[in-house]
Amino acid sequence: MSTPEELVFSYGESLYRNFVPHDIGYGFYGIYLVVFAIYLWTTMQNSLTSLGSRLLLSAMLLLCLSSTAQYIADMMLSLQQMEAYLTTTSVPLADRRTVWLQTHTGLYKAQRWPTAFNFVISDLIVIWRASVVYPLSRGIQISLWLVGLADIGVWLCAASLTSRDAIKRSQNPATDETINTIANCISLATNLVGTAAIAVKAWNQRKFMRRHVGMWSSNVPRILLLLVETGVFWAMVQLVFSVLQQVNNGENASVDLATAVMARIATYLAAILPTATVIIARSQRSVDHVFKFSHPVASSIASRPGPEPHNRGTNHYSLSSIRMSNMRLGGIHRPEWELKQSPLGNERPGAPEPYILPPNFSTEN
Repeated sequence: MSTPEELVFSYGESLYRNFVPHDIGYGFYGIYLVVFAIYLWTTMQNSLTSLGSRLLLSAMLLLCLSSTAQYIADMMLSLQQMEAYLTTTSVPLADRRTVWLQTHTGLYKAQRWPTAFNFVISDLIVIWRASVVYPLSRGIQISLWLVGLADIGVWLCAASLTSRDAIKRSQNPATDETINTIANCISLATNLVGTAAIAVKAWNQRKFMRRHVGMWSSNVPRILLLLVETGVFWAMVQLVFSVLQQVNNGENASVDLATAVMARIATYLAAILPTATVIIARSQRSVDHVFKFSHPVASSIASRPGPEPHNRGTNHYSLSSIRMSNMRLGGIHRPEWELKQSPLGNERPGAPEPYILPPNFSTEN
């Protein structure tokens, strides 16, 4: 039987183990509130006329609710645990931890769900932005969303069945570790696939602009590059978190604490990065360009206020309008660029996918 001194020391270690990651999480939640406030301010400056803008706003609001729920659950857990360990004199000192775990299992479960929601929403945003930059590639879109569905299923399973960092909910700890590792790896794979798809599009666009214009003058490639950069950074965070989660067996106090800290950082970064990306993209003032496509590749661009350039010997057909706000960036409306292409039924087989050209540029001779 442990002595009172040993019990007090054990309780102190447990409180320290919870307070450190939670306190760091509180700091990141404060950063997120500042970023989210800026996002709301920029959103109020622009009308939400496109479906992409409205879906983006919904995703941002869900991230805010989920992050706030995480903050509240962490705060309640810390305060109630401290009260139970230090001030509940009605329970013998040796039994306080057992009583605490038995009476607060629901709080541990509630603490797990916001983490899953943040990761799922952030991953789906990456899938969304990747799918809309390939509007004519149905196969790529289906593949991306299948990866997204797998991500949803694994995270819901992880949140429902296990939480190795909170309290063991299965009879086999190896099951807990396996489910957590799979969830993190699927999330990492989802982000890598989506970011790679955007990177390919950005690289092809960059080559096209340099070949035909001589410089990377459009804001749209800069937006694509921003999406790639944030995706790579988020992948690095996910990789570190996955490695720590896998090597942590609970026996090394330093690794266990580092895993808990990284879990809180990753949870709030999952909300901070998409929100900050929208703000930066809006500052580029190229978020809501409207495109129309031309046969066989992009052949002319016209400014809406002025007359459209004429394509000699080629008939123009309006195919579709794709708003850049559908890339999760929505908000600002500058409908002054349009790119024309004939209907897909008249397009030559194997014709390259159209790219975005700068104003007043034409491939006509």
